[in-house]
Amino acid sequence: MKNITIGVIGAGLIGRKHLAKLAGRTDYDLVGIADVNVERAAADYPKTPVFADYRKLLDEARPEAVIIASPNQLHAEQGIACARRGIHILIEKPVTDTLDTAADLIGEVCKAGIQSLVGHHRRHHQQVRTLRAVLGERRIGDIVGVSAIWATHKPAAYFEIAPWRSQAGGGPILINLIHEIDFLRFTVGEIVAVEAIASNRQRGFAVEDTAAALIEFDSGALGTFFISDSAVSPWTSEQGLGEAPEFPFSGESNYRFLGRRGSIEFPALVQWSQSGDAQSWNEPIQAQRIHANSLDPYVAQLDHFRDIIRGKAQSLQPVEDGARSLIATLAVAEAASGNRRVELRDRSDTLASPVK
Repeated sequence: MKNITIGVIGAGLIGRKHLAKLAGRTDYDLVGIADVNVERAAADYPKTPVFADYRKLLDEARPEAVIIASPNQLHAEQGIACARRGIHILIEKPVTDTLDTAADLIGEVCKAGIQSLVGHHRRHHQQVRTLRAVLGERRIGDIVGVSAIWATHKPAAYFEIAPWRSQAGGGPILINLIHEIDFLRFTVGEIVAVEAIASNRQRGFAVEDTAAALIEFDSGALGTFFISDSAVSPWTSEQGLGEAPEFPFSGESNYRFLGRRGSIEFPALVQWSQSGDAQSWNEPIQAQRIHANSLDPYVAQLDHFRDIIRGKAQSLQPVEDGARSLIATLAVAEAASGNRRVELRDRSDTLASPVK
């Protein structure tokens, strides 16, 4: 079977990660890179054509598929350009920067009939797949709720090299929480309402450094989420999974899923239950570790993208599903700004195409 020709739009931090994973693969042929910094990209990737304008990449290199790893506000424009040319897209998260542009992208993707995959890479972790299977098998019974923490301390240099991070939209809700929201949707189910409160007391920036959210799922389960980029802790998904070198591995669980018949810590995958399927606070609770192999989620994501292009699999997350994670994350920011409850059902209904 012939290789899939592929291009990459954006050779920044995440684009370079994708390019590193593409190197040496026998199922993809990299035919071009588009980046505004042509000289730097050309020097780093001398064997690959580099274009300043992504349209030239699409029209001259004519790839079958493209990875869009550009700034968020460019995702919709570039995704639509790909769709109109019949090019399959793996588009980095968030799918777009606004709900209006997300709706435009969804409409064009559906009209073109191309395959799409949103790059919420955590869905491809084996630990995540194992957790989803365990919850789906109801091994801890009906899910009552989930308690989660994402807390780390971003250094001063993080804000100095990108001053926009200290302004509205640059805080942990829109930058970091979207990963966790998508993870919760994937494992627990659709989110139908949120409430939130935020604070900027630690740094005094115009944007929040800490927030707490209440989450209501369609199943009736409830969730609490504490997020902060100004607290030192071992409790982030990145540290627990060991998925990023910039986050030293802790192996600690920052999630607890609570069910009628037991609970599970994640990512350690420790299941807590009572013998004989008991449900009583008078009975001891025992721990059992669930094994899951580790794998590179970015490699698994490329495998999945290949399979959906070749018609061997359905997309784990088409653009309309990625938009639902964006809806829920923006709702948390909105709820925090007014300390109020935000309902999501009507907003999800405005998307152009239902989730497959």
